[in-house]
Amino acid sequence: MRPRGQLRRTRAALLLALVPGALGIALSHWPRAARLEKNGLDTLFQLRGERQPPPAVCVVAIDLASYREIGRPPAASWPRALHADLIRTLKREGARAVAFDVTFEGASDDPRADEALRSAIEEAGNVVLGASVEIVEDPRFKQATVIEPYEPLARAAADVADVNLPIDEGVIRLAWPARDEGPGLALAAYEVATGDASARSTDPWILEYYGPARTIPTVSMYQALDPSLLAPGFFRDKIVFVGLSMDSAPGDAKKDAFLTPFSQHGSTTFGVEIHATLAANFLERRRIELLDPRVEAVLLLLFPLVAVLVFMSLRPLLGAGALAILAIVPWAVAYVAFTRRGLWLPVAIPSLIQMPTAYAASLLWYYLTTLRDREKIKRVFGFYLAPEMIRQIAEDPDAVNLGGREIVGTALFTDIKGFTPIAEGMSAPETAAMLNAYFSEATRHVFDAGGTLIKYIGDAVFAIWGAPVRRDDHATQACIAALSLSRAEQASRDGGGPASRLVTRIGVHTGPMLVGNLGSSQRFDYTAIGDAVNLASRIEGLNKTFGTRALTSGETLAATDGRFVTRRLGRVRVVGRREPVELHELIALKEDAAGAKEVLDTFARAHEAWVAGRFDEAARGFREALRLSGDSDGPSEFFARDSEARAVAATGAWDGVLSIETK
Repeated sequence: MRPRGQLRRTRAALLLALVPGALGIALSHWPRAARLEKNGLDTLFQLRGERQPPPAVCVVAIDLASYREIGRPPAASWPRALHADLIRTLKREGARAVAFDVTFEGASDDPRADEALRSAIEEAGNVVLGASVEIVEDPRFKQATVIEPYEPLARAAADVADVNLPIDEGVIRLAWPARDEGPGLALAAYEVATGDASARSTDPWILEYYGPARTIPTVSMYQALDPSLLAPGFFRDKIVFVGLSMDSAPGDAKKDAFLTPFSQHGSTTFGVEIHATLAANFLERRRIELLDPRVEAVLLLLFPLVAVLVFMSLRPLLGAGALAILAIVPWAVAYVAFTRRGLWLPVAIPSLIQMPTAYAASLLWYYLTTLRDREKIKRVFGFYLAPEMIRQIAEDPDAVNLGGREIVGTALFTDIKGFTPIAEGMSAPETAAMLNAYFSEATRHVFDAGGTLIKYIGDAVFAIWGAPVRRDDHATQACIAALSLSRAEQASRDGGGPASRLVTRIGVHTGPMLVGNLGSSQRFDYTAIGDAVNLASRIEGLNKTFGTRALTSGETLAATDGRFVTRRLGRVRVVGRREPVELHELIALKEDAAGAKEVLDTFARAHEAWVAGRFDEAARGFREALRLSGDSDGPSEFFARDSEARAVAATGAWDGVLSIETK
């Protein structure tokens, strides 16, 4: 594509990309569209798959197996005395912190168990107890109730923390490390274990999940009470989270089971493991980061721009295939950013909304520009081409090149014999009417043979074959047009009228030529130039010398399909050219040449003698051919006179080339 065309296409792409770009930016602030992006985040987690959590975090699950071991029904509360035993065991095993996703609300029925638990918490010095906020919403009011642990237990604990998790459209994707009221359970446990308060923040933290439920190392409560059932040192230097984790939780316990990005087919993860996941994120200093809004806006503009540039370079059907590929690109980019940098890039809006919109905009542009180009082609070529060729070009604009380019084509020139004397005897309107009728008939035959009418030059017609639409049979079709023009001339003479006095002379030549829109910046025409075009005009002029109607070069004849009857006139050197041209008279199609064989054979034998320099023999042969034709054969008469003149002159060296000194 030329630079100006490329610049125009780039400008159009920038304008078209603004539509899906602006749409994407606007949708990124729309809650319903934001929901799509959250689902996209879930998909990125699932595509990434599980990853190894840090070894310094584990979960002690109050599960069905543990209830069976102690012989209690799952709906019953866990004895506080066993919680006390668990704390002492974990302290003894070297746990760095113990966090309970359990709210020890109020005193139990067993004061001794309460005291045992208080004492164990105090002695351990690294226990974090959970508190929760229950919210009751009514159309008339909203009430929040804080559920704190039993006060003696709370005083003994290293910290009391919020166990609530924010549910985002049914899924836990983020958590608050802390709120104004205090830290969350994960942060409090992390701070107790490490003494590091740098992670404290009230900003939401997008969780970096390690996998589905039980990806964080998890053991049953009964196993934790008897560490001999576990690997030696299992709890050493770990942050241990204790809480409910049952596959089929009864009653209210189901409220502590949540959907996560890894939830499939309704599977859930219990809150205790989500808290443990956040603590693991703190230890690894990993989180899912959002892009800066300005960078995200640039990205949402860049995706459709690239897509539009691709779509504009393809046809609609290929563009549809490219759409399927380009829709994957945002996912590929987001996946790399997600797995390598922990960045959450928009994926749903670019792939599901922007890419189809960009394709639709490009499709609209394609059809509008195609329609414009078709109208331009019809306007530009309406004078030069037949309606059927214009329709073909309009349907396939790529088949035509309006700029200058070199081709091998065939040029045809016509001229009216004795036009000036004929016109002198007519009025201007009569001359115009005669020429209009003549040109209409000549143009019809050019178009019927698939030619391109370049221009009318006075009383002459200039046409070419092989451009603007390439065709391999350009030489054959040009010769067919030449014969059609000759037959039309005979029909015109038979029909009478002003045009009946017009005799057309035709010249045809094949060779390289430059075709296209040529001219100045103010005005240009579709035309053809070059030596081959000039030679075609010279060949047409030779008809006057030889007394013929249609002449063609050897190059043209060699490029045809062999269906023509011709007469070889030999090598001729025309004005302005050093190299001679092989010249043939175009007589008829083979199926229309009955009765010409005897004349042509006699002429051919005489011409061989002429080329060999046997001019007396040649003169007799040409006179015989003239007699056989009824004394009306121009080439026989010309060569008879030429042979007789050369026989008398008895010139020296002879190369068999006829030199014509006049145009």
